[in-house]
Amino acid sequence: MLAPLATWLRRLVRRIRNIARRYLLFDILVIAVTVWVVSGTLFSLVEHLSIFNGLYWALVTMTTVGYGDIVPHTAAGKIIAMLTITAGIAVYTATISVIAGSIVEAAEKRRQGYIRYRGVRHIVVVGWTPASEAAIRELRSRGYTGDIVLVTEKPSTVVREADIEGVTIVRGDPTRRETLLRANVPKANMVIVSTNDDASTALVVLSVRGLNTHARIVAESLHPENVELMHKAGADIVVPTRDLGGRMLATSLIEPGAAMFIETISRAEERPVELHEIPAASWAGRSYLEALLELREKNLTPVAVRRRGTLIPNPPNDFTLENDDILVVLAPAGTAPALIAALPTEERRLHSQPGPRPIQ
Repeated sequence: MLAPLATWLRRLVRRIRNIARRYLLFDILVIAVTVWVVSGTLFSLVEHLSIFNGLYWALVTMTTVGYGDIVPHTAAGKIIAMLTITAGIAVYTATISVIAGSIVEAAEKRRQGYIRYRGVRHIVVVGWTPASEAAIRELRSRGYTGDIVLVTEKPSTVVREADIEGVTIVRGDPTRRETLLRANVPKANMVIVSTNDDASTALVVLSVRGLNTHARIVAESLHPENVELMHKAGADIVVPTRDLGGRMLATSLIEPGAAMFIETISRAEERPVELHEIPAASWAGRSYLEALLELREKNLTPVAVRRRGTLIPNPPNDFTLENDDILVVLAPAGTAPALIAALPTEERRLHSQPGPRPIQ
């Protein structure tokens, strides 16, 4: 009961402050115009000048330019000049202080994460966990240069201690629709959800899918029994991290070579090989074996085919590839740009767009 009231009061105070600031600038403008007109008119009367020259002198004097082409010759004119200079400096100082205050406040809001992101086709990462931190680092290491928006309740200082550049922070409760809207989830290209709580993750996935029916949603599940629940909530891919970790531990004991291979391709830095995806359109209507032999000549090894959202690992040699298939290939580290450059024009354009391609 008190939480909604506190939120409403904060919004009311923020709105009053914004209105006051706008009115303050308006008041300063009214005072400046009044001083300009009054001082210019009085100066023209006591110095026997035209109204135009009087207003011209007042403007030059208020801005402390002082060309010296028009100067007071009477005592009354000098008094008016002193008052005009004082008023001009006061108006200038007040205007600068209000504008500077607005700039500093806006910068502080951005630093703290209380902002509304306006970009499109970006990646939204919901939750600040070891998994989401690793995901952001992996995206950057793989050459993704688009915008990444992190939604978290934690203070921005905690996130910035991780020293990850190029991440926009939106601070707030990720289970609330208003927070997701501030991250512009409806215009996002992809969403990663990792909250350290499966119930919260499922709720966030449900909210994100309601706001964006086209984005690819990848969610972390701490318990394997919740994987199906998150798929029903709208997640395209669910990664059961703890279950995978446990199986890796067992595999390391029984088949250490297989575990070492997975650890090698999952390494954050200095990994000799990487997994990438390339379209199979060039081999449409041909067998998987033909594609494998041609790719091996380029030092690439296909290991699976993704067809309409279904992964087909290690297909048989006579498996016929279709135009919309995606080949998952094992490639030497750092060959992603070369892979994209070798694609046909249309496929290269799809790969070069900000954010990942949609699941087919």
